[in-house]
Amino acid sequence: MSAAVRGRAKTRDIRTSMRRRDLLAGGPASLLAASDAIAQSPPRTSGTSPTHQVDVRRDFGAVGDGLTNDWAAIETAGLYLERLGGGRLYFPTGRYRLPEFAKNITVRNNVEYCGDGHSSVIIGSNAAFISPQGSAFGRTAYHSYKYMPASDIAAGDQFIDVRNERDAANFKPGDIVIARSVSAIITPGDVLPYYVEMNRVVGVDGRRLMLEDPVDDGWRGLIVANVTKQIAQGYSIHDLRIECDNGYPFFIQGSYKSVIRNCWTRGHAVACFNAFTRSAAHDLNATVLWNATGTTASLLEVETGSVRANFHDIDIYMAGSANPGTQFPLFYCQEFSRRTLIRNIRVAAAGLDVGIVLQIMSGGHRLENIEVTARSIDKVLDYFVPDPGEYQLGHLGLSLANASIETLDPVNGFHHGFILHSDQDNGEVQNVQISHCSLHGATDQSDHNLIWFYKGAQRNVLFDGVRGPGCVTMAPPPRQDAPNKPYQFHGVVLRNCDYSHITSQEVLDQSRLVSCSRTFGRLPSTTRRSQESTWSSSVATPELMMIIPSAPSICSGDAILIELSGWYDPLPFPAFVQVKAMGAVVATLALAPRQYQDIRLMLKLEFLGRSFLEPDKYVIRGPIMINNAMLANWSYFTGSLAMRKTTAVELLAWIEKPTGAVGALNVGHASMSFRAVEAAL
Repeated sequence: MSAAVRGRAKTRDIRTSMRRRDLLAGGPASLLAASDAIAQSPPRTSGTSPTHQVDVRRDFGAVGDGLTNDWAAIETAGLYLERLGGGRLYFPTGRYRLPEFAKNITVRNNVEYCGDGHSSVIIGSNAAFISPQGSAFGRTAYHSYKYMPASDIAAGDQFIDVRNERDAANFKPGDIVIARSVSAIITPGDVLPYYVEMNRVVGVDGRRLMLEDPVDDGWRGLIVANVTKQIAQGYSIHDLRIECDNGYPFFIQGSYKSVIRNCWTRGHAVACFNAFTRSAAHDLNATVLWNATGTTASLLEVETGSVRANFHDIDIYMAGSANPGTQFPLFYCQEFSRRTLIRNIRVAAAGLDVGIVLQIMSGGHRLENIEVTARSIDKVLDYFVPDPGEYQLGHLGLSLANASIETLDPVNGFHHGFILHSDQDNGEVQNVQISHCSLHGATDQSDHNLIWFYKGAQRNVLFDGVRGPGCVTMAPPPRQDAPNKPYQFHGVVLRNCDYSHITSQEVLDQSRLVSCSRTFGRLPSTTRRSQESTWSSSVATPELMMIIPSAPSICSGDAILIELSGWYDPLPFPAFVQVKAMGAVVATLALAPRQYQDIRLMLKLEFLGRSFLEPDKYVIRGPIMINNAMLANWSYFTGSLAMRKTTAVELLAWIEKPTGAVGALNVGHASMSFRAVEAAL
């Protein structure tokens, strides 16, 4: 190397060293100035793609030793690439620390943040990756944007008309526009519009803003704003490990068409997203830490303005503890987000009481393939629709499929399963489909609701293949306009569902049940004897028996089917078959000795009563035949449940033969099976 070249290299190294020292001593203003300076002489890159590629350690002085504060170097590199229009920001193997509170990595437009996988570690404080305006987009900032009135929009529109051309002049191609409803929920420090639509402007024609994507949902009563500076567009984060034990690995409050993938995270959540529009996070492996001091958060929080966010293939391990009632919902699609897709999610929280699994507001969300293991839960799903007087999209509904929830508490693993309700007495829950979802776990003797129509009318609702140890119920009907009238069902169907019992006559009256059944812990399913089996006991023996659970598990219309077919060869001993119900002898078949006798028994024990939920008697009907002749003096038997001595239904048999004698009753088929009333509806 020549002396001139060595001199230039030494000068460059000194300048770089001075610049790094100045950045560490300065603040955001220093970063902005430095990024301008660096942009004049781009760092060296190898290869041809992407166009702009930098190494945060080699080119911007990050140390990556896990001790040094690397925040300034990382932020300078991001600013540099953003001002060049984007590029790749590479984190070679190392541990990059952001030790100070509120010193986070700001995601920049069209910047790719990537590393060497598990060995490239970002160590955050309160958060690792955040948006350009930190946590100030949406919620706490909706009131601060400069708004212009706009015309109503319809689903499928690819434009927004503002009031005049002067307003349209505030936009240019590439800008991000939000259209939001005039009406909003105002809480201390928050503004939550009932509707937010975020899109990219591709052209301006008079007072019309041409949009990159069609509008998802129409709305009346709109104002629009230019929020380009608050939104990060087109960034990606991948192949990094992000550790943020006391905060969020991702706290991103404004994204448009961006991707997070192939990352390992550690923190008290996976991510919090506000306005995560047409963006995705997938293939993540997350460790989530809760603690009893109140540091809990939703695993995935999808908030206002997020439209078509996509989360899939995420494995989550949860540890720590949380005080009862302080847990955030594990998955939170609320505050007027819409059309979120969450699929292929696995949560291992075997030692935790996790509270609510899914808290979802109407918005056309779709969730599928969700697996959760926890010590206990409070609710599987809390689904609700807000005030219909303001919120115009209650019809968007919900689709939930293939969820499996397992609780490990040996006494009481859950309180409620799937709850549907409207915030308002005159509201409706519409267009909900919940299919192939199961809840496994022990329950105590208190009330547990598997399916709970809690509040408001229910329209076009399907539960298909939902199973678990809880009842199906409707809340009491406290309607102001008709206090004694239950909420109305329209097109509510339960199909292939298993539950403990139904507690509401209104559910049966207003919904359609198809192939549903109650699951009884002690009640066996159909019991059968194989062909050519024999009963040969010399004392009265219950060959088949069924224990009837107490109310409210048994309902009026339920039945037990008792069937027997067999024959008795000409033996020198008398034989007997007897039916007993609740301790009372219903009928006895006396088989005479030294005669061949063919036996047929087809009985139906049906529970009856004035109240569906509280049957008070039972009746047994059906043919009892010997050699094709009806049993003498037999027609039917009635009994009172209040007077029952036992809770058993028994089919007994015996042969009065001496000890050591050989002889048996031959049985071709014998069964005792329970049929719930739902099977006949």
